[in-house]
Amino acid sequence: MKMSDQKRQHPVMIILETIRLLKYGLPPLFFFALAMREEIRSIDIIPYLWGLSVLVIAFFLYSASQWYVYTYRYENGYLYIKRGLIFKKGRSIKRERVQTVNIRTDLLRRLLGVATIQIETAGGGVESEIVLSAVKLEETHRIKSYLETSGPHADHEKYGDGSGTEYEKRATYVVSSWDLFLAGATSGRIMLLFSLIATVFSQFYPYIPENVMTFLTEQIIPASDADIIPLLMVLLLLLFLSWILSILIFMILYADFTVISQNDYLQVSWGLIEQKEFTLKKNRVQALSVQEGLLRQPFGLCALTLEVAGGGVKDQGYIAIICPILRKSRLDTFLKQILPEYRMPGSMVYLPLRSRKRYLFRSLALVLIFVLLLQTVPYGWLGFLLLPPAFLMGLSRYRTGGTDINDKQLTLRFRNINRYHVLMMQDHVQSLEMSSNLFQRRSNLSTIKASVLSSPSGKSFKVVDADKREIRKIWKWFSRS
Repeated sequence: MKMSDQKRQHPVMIILETIRLLKYGLPPLFFFALAMREEIRSIDIIPYLWGLSVLVIAFFLYSASQWYVYTYRYENGYLYIKRGLIFKKGRSIKRERVQTVNIRTDLLRRLLGVATIQIETAGGGVESEIVLSAVKLEETHRIKSYLETSGPHADHEKYGDGSGTEYEKRATYVVSSWDLFLAGATSGRIMLLFSLIATVFSQFYPYIPENVMTFLTEQIIPASDADIIPLLMVLLLLLFLSWILSILIFMILYADFTVISQNDYLQVSWGLIEQKEFTLKKNRVQALSVQEGLLRQPFGLCALTLEVAGGGVKDQGYIAIICPILRKSRLDTFLKQILPEYRMPGSMVYLPLRSRKRYLFRSLALVLIFVLLLQTVPYGWLGFLLLPPAFLMGLSRYRTGGTDINDKQLTLRFRNINRYHVLMMQDHVQSLEMSSNLFQRRSNLSTIKASVLSSPSGKSFKVVDADKREIRKIWKWFSRS
């Protein structure tokens, strides 16, 4: 079959779309049946099973019709799409407008030998503009190769089986399994896991038999102070198991994380159960963020994310990740290989000493009010234990804050809970704002805020209470652009 022939997706799409439709319809029915289980026992459920069967058949026929009317072809630098059963719709996308081509496969799709391909163009909306949900693996790479190739001989250079003219510049970075283990161990997802377990438990709590709850209560609540030690051991064991589970989940999600830099493109792939792959034009990168988590910072670990122009909201969560874990000692080497236009600054212009009291005040004020309110309840004095961590956080935020500029790059460093270095090229900064309130002006301080174009909307980064003279230097640097 030639690339100019009208094509349909793999027939497996019918099954996948039927499953997708059922996925949204069956959970409400399940919880409804669970809530009405007593009434259901006393009625004949055969008619309801027939109704469910009719619903499944209707979903299947609808998916089959969508598969039949959805066709595509690509030729002469365009991708053509036709769809619609009653109202016919046609669309053509020029290859030069394609921003990203993402490939995703989960366990079911891999067993069936198909993948999902998502195509986004410049000025894309909330979701990916084109989604082919079930295409043979070799066909997905054929489409990807065709759309990412440009030039007068584009149709011949990288089409067919993916072989042909290779890019001259290529650099590859693979995250090791040990680094993924460290990333999972320091990700802090253990509390999220506890929240999930608590949510699930709250849904099924009303349906647990009363005699079972009585037995569990008698076992958990200690009869004396001596019995609290086994309880603490159980809690520690549960924490340890949750920590191990969070590590395994992280390693499965980001298994085989690979970054490839080829000329003007970045290609990132990862995943064990659900495999994801996306290709990104480097000119879409608006800012590079180096994030050091509170648990990772003592071990010299960080994560790298990108602020990307264009793209859909749904995909923004994963296309921004350029490396889930990286040793800071390897950061300079990584940037030289993958994103050579960015660099970590050798030194920063730190915040002046007179801004320290402002950081400490902001960190302590709300906590102190909360602690004073706690004094009206028993054991409220324990709230004073919150003051030392709040003081240390304010002091750390002050010591972290800083700025740096060179000929082409602006770097802002700040801390919320985690510490961030945000690297922005001068021609990617959409706006620069310098502001100071009454109290800042008395101390000759200012706030600098830089904004970049990022999906789904602009993203801003700021450093508070910096020296006004340094902020004016940045202002002049940006004005010369």
